Amino acid sequence: MSLAGEEPGPPGSFVIVSGLPASGKSRLGTALGPLLGLPLLDKDDFLERLYARDGVGDASWRTRLSRQADDLFRAAAMDIGGAVLVSFWRHAGQTDGGTPSEWLRTLPGPLVEVHCDCPARLALERFSRRNRHPGHLDAARDRASLERKFDEYAVRGPLGLNTSIIVDTTEHPDAGALAARIRRALDQDA
Repeated sequence: MSLAGEEPGPPGSFVIVSGLPASGKSRLGTALGPLLGLPLLDKDDFLERLYARDGVGDASWRTRLSRQADDLFRAAAMDIGGAVLVSFWRHAGQTDGGTPSEWLRTLPGPLVEVHCDCPARLALERFSRRNRHPGHLDAARDRASLERKFDEYAVRGPLGLNTSIIVDTTEHPDAGALAARIRRALDQDA
C-alpha cells in the first residue's frame, strides 16, 4: 500500500540502496519502502538477529555471522518478489567488506539502484557516533584504518546495476521526490 495517493512501483520491483557505511542507506530505505509500496529488507537486521541469538565474539566470529546474514538476506530477497534492499554492498570483483552483489542481477522484475553519495569523512563521523549492537565490534576499530577503508570504499561509487540514481545524503533528501524518480525508472525497466 502506498502513502498519500502515491502509486507503487511495478509489481516485483527491487530498489537496491547502496553507499558507504553510515551514508544514510537505512534511513533512506525506511522512508522509500512505504512510498513505493515495497517491504524493506536491511542486511543489518539479519545480522543483528544472529548476534541476538549467538552473542558477541571476535572478528572472525563476526565475519562468519556476517556471511550467514548475507545468505539469509539473499534468500529472503529471492523469496519476497519485490523489496527495498539495503546493505553496504561489495562491488563485483572485490573480495573485502560488504554484502556480495553479483546475485542482484538475477532478481526477477525491474531493478533500480539508489546510491547514497556522502563524503567519506562525514560518513566516518556518522559511523563513529552511531550506537549499534556490540556484535558489530565498532568500538574495536581504530580510526586510522577506518579512514583508509572509507576512502577506499568511497572511490567505488555505485554498483552499476541497470539504472543508478545518485542521491546526495549529506542532508536528508526529499524521499517523496526520490520515490517519484524511482517509480519512473522502474516503469522504464519493466
